[in-house]
Amino acid sequence: MKKQILSIVATLTLIIPMAIIGFAGLRARVSADVPFNFMIGDKEFKAGKYSIGRVNLVGTSETLILRGEDNREAFNFNTNNVYGKGEPSAKLVFNRYGNQYFLAQVFDGQSEQGSALLKSKAEREAAKKRDVITQNAVEPEVVAVVGQIQR
Repeated sequence: MKKQILSIVATLTLIIPMAIIGFAGLRARVSADVPFNFMIGDKEFKAGKYSIGRVNLVGTSETLILRGEDNREAFNFNTNNVYGKGEPSAKLVFNRYGNQYFLAQVFDGQSEQGSALLKSKAEREAAKKRDVITQNAVEPEVVAVVGQIQR
Protein backbone atom coordinates (compact mmCIF):
# COMPACT_ATOMS: atom_id res chain seq x y z
CA MET A 1 0.00 0.00 0.00
CA LYS A 2 2.82 2.39 0.90
CA LYS A 3 4.52 1.62 -2.40
CA GLN A 4 1.36 2.46 -4.37
CA ILE A 5 0.90 5.75 -2.54
CA LEU A 6 4.52 6.73 -3.15
CA SER A 7 4.12 5.83 -6.81
CA ILE A 8 1.03 8.03 -7.12
CA VAL A 9 2.72 10.94 -5.33
CA ALA A 10 5.79 10.63 -7.56
CA THR A 11 3.63 10.62 -10.69
CA LEU A 12 1.67 13.67 -9.56
CA THR A 13 4.84 15.59 -8.77
CA LEU A 14 5.85 15.11 -12.40
CA ILE A 15 2.46 15.81 -13.98
CA ILE A 16 1.36 18.87 -12.00
CA PRO A 17 4.36 21.10 -12.87
CA MET A 18 3.95 20.17 -16.53
CA ALA A 19 0.29 21.18 -16.42
CA ILE A 20 1.09 24.47 -14.73
CA ILE A 21 4.00 25.47 -16.94
CA GLY A 22 2.64 24.22 -20.22
CA PHE A 23 5.06 23.97 -23.11
CA ALA A 24 8.12 25.96 -22.13
CA GLY A 25 11.53 25.87 -23.79
CA LEU A 26 11.90 23.99 -27.04
CA ARG A 27 8.57 23.49 -28.81
CA ALA A 28 9.60 22.09 -32.18
CA ARG A 29 12.36 19.81 -33.44
CA VAL A 30 15.32 21.79 -34.78
CA SER A 31 17.70 20.46 -37.41
CA ALA A 32 21.04 21.93 -38.40
CA ASP A 33 24.11 21.03 -40.42
CA VAL A 34 26.98 21.50 -37.96
CA PRO A 35 30.25 22.11 -39.88
CA PHE A 36 32.58 21.12 -37.02
CA ASN A 37 33.01 18.42 -34.37
CA PHE A 38 31.39 19.34 -31.07
CA MET A 39 30.73 18.03 -27.59
CA ILE A 40 27.73 17.63 -25.34
CA GLY A 41 28.86 16.77 -21.86
CA ASP A 42 31.83 14.45 -22.27
CA LYS A 43 30.62 12.94 -25.57
CA GLU A 44 32.02 14.09 -28.89
CA PHE A 45 29.97 14.28 -32.09
CA LYS A 46 31.36 14.51 -35.62
CA ALA A 47 30.44 17.32 -38.00
CA GLY A 48 27.18 16.58 -39.82
CA LYS A 49 23.43 17.02 -39.86
CA TYR A 50 21.65 16.65 -36.51
CA SER A 51 18.18 17.22 -35.13
CA ILE A 52 17.25 18.10 -31.55
CA GLY A 53 13.81 17.62 -30.04
CA ARG A 54 12.18 17.48 -26.66
CA VAL A 55 11.79 14.21 -24.76
CA ASN A 56 10.03 15.59 -21.69
CA LEU A 57 9.60 18.65 -19.51
CA VAL A 58 9.80 18.72 -15.73
CA GLY A 59 9.57 22.02 -13.86
CA THR A 60 11.95 24.54 -15.41
CA SER A 61 14.18 21.87 -16.95
CA GLU A 62 13.64 19.56 -19.87
CA THR A 63 15.32 16.59 -21.48
CA LEU A 64 16.28 16.94 -25.12
CA ILE A 65 17.45 14.30 -27.56
CA LEU A 66 20.05 14.82 -30.26
CA ARG A 67 19.86 12.50 -33.27
CA GLY A 68 22.23 12.13 -36.18
CA GLU A 69 20.89 12.30 -39.72
CA ASP A 70 21.01 8.52 -40.09
CA ASN A 71 19.32 8.01 -36.66
CA ARG A 72 22.11 5.64 -35.64
CA GLU A 73 23.30 8.01 -32.97
CA ALA A 74 21.07 9.44 -30.25
CA PHE A 75 21.99 11.24 -27.04
CA ASN A 76 19.75 12.58 -24.26
CA PHE A 77 20.73 15.61 -22.19
CA ASN A 78 19.10 17.92 -19.66
CA THR A 79 18.65 21.64 -20.14
CA ASN A 80 17.20 24.68 -18.41
CA ASN A 81 15.04 27.35 -19.99
CA VAL A 82 16.79 30.46 -21.27
CA TYR A 83 15.66 33.62 -23.05
CA GLY A 84 17.45 34.72 -26.20
CA LYS A 85 18.24 38.22 -27.38
CA GLY A 86 16.95 39.77 -30.57
CA GLU A 87 14.63 38.22 -33.13
CA PRO A 88 13.67 34.60 -32.52
CA SER A 89 15.37 32.22 -34.94
CA ALA A 90 16.04 28.49 -35.06
CA LYS A 91 19.68 27.96 -34.13
CA LEU A 92 22.22 25.97 -32.18
CA VAL A 93 24.63 28.06 -30.11
CA PHE A 94 28.10 26.73 -29.30
CA ASN A 95 30.86 27.92 -26.96
CA ARG A 96 34.26 27.69 -28.62
CA TYR A 97 37.52 27.28 -26.73
CA GLY A 98 40.42 27.07 -29.19
CA ASN A 99 39.37 24.27 -31.57
CA GLN A 100 36.81 22.70 -29.20
CA TYR A 101 33.10 23.43 -29.57
CA PHE A 102 30.49 22.74 -26.87
CA LEU A 103 26.74 22.92 -27.49
CA ALA A 104 25.46 25.64 -25.14
CA GLN A 105 21.92 26.60 -26.25
CA VAL A 106 19.14 25.50 -28.60
CA PHE A 107 16.40 27.79 -29.98
CA ASP A 108 13.52 26.66 -32.17
CA GLY A 109 12.68 30.16 -33.49
CA GLN A 110 9.05 30.01 -32.39
CA SER A 111 9.63 32.23 -29.35
CA GLU A 112 12.43 34.01 -27.51
CA GLN A 113 12.64 31.07 -25.12
CA GLY A 114 15.11 28.25 -25.70
CA SER A 115 17.09 25.61 -23.85
CA ALA A 116 20.51 26.03 -22.21
CA LEU A 117 22.90 23.22 -21.30
CA LEU A 118 24.93 23.32 -18.11
CA LYS A 119 28.69 23.48 -18.60
CA SER A 120 30.15 20.00 -18.48
CA LYS A 121 33.36 19.00 -16.76
CA ALA A 122 35.06 18.82 -20.18
CA GLU A 123 33.94 22.37 -21.03
CA ARG A 124 35.09 23.73 -17.66
CA GLU A 125 38.49 22.08 -18.22
CA ALA A 126 38.75 23.58 -21.73
CA ALA A 127 37.93 27.02 -20.31
CA LYS A 128 40.51 26.58 -17.54
CA LYS A 129 43.21 25.60 -20.07
CA ARG A 130 42.38 28.66 -22.14
CA ASP A 131 42.60 30.89 -19.06
CA VAL A 132 46.08 29.50 -18.28
CA ILE A 133 47.25 30.14 -21.85
CA THR A 134 45.84 33.70 -22.13
CA GLN A 135 46.60 34.55 -18.48
CA ASN A 136 43.15 36.07 -18.01
CA ALA A 137 39.55 35.01 -17.80
CA VAL A 138 38.26 35.39 -21.34
CA GLU A 139 34.71 34.51 -22.31
CA PRO A 140 34.42 31.77 -24.92
CA GLU A 141 33.76 32.67 -28.51
CA VAL A 142 30.06 32.14 -29.23
CA VAL A 143 29.26 30.45 -32.55
CA ALA A 144 25.68 30.11 -33.83
CA VAL A 145 24.64 27.59 -36.48
CA VAL A 146 21.39 28.37 -38.27
CA GLY A 147 18.77 25.66 -37.90
CA GLN A 148 15.47 24.75 -39.50
CA ILE A 149 12.24 23.87 -37.74
CA GLN A 150 11.00 20.35 -38.39
CA ARG A 151 7.32 19.61 -37.88
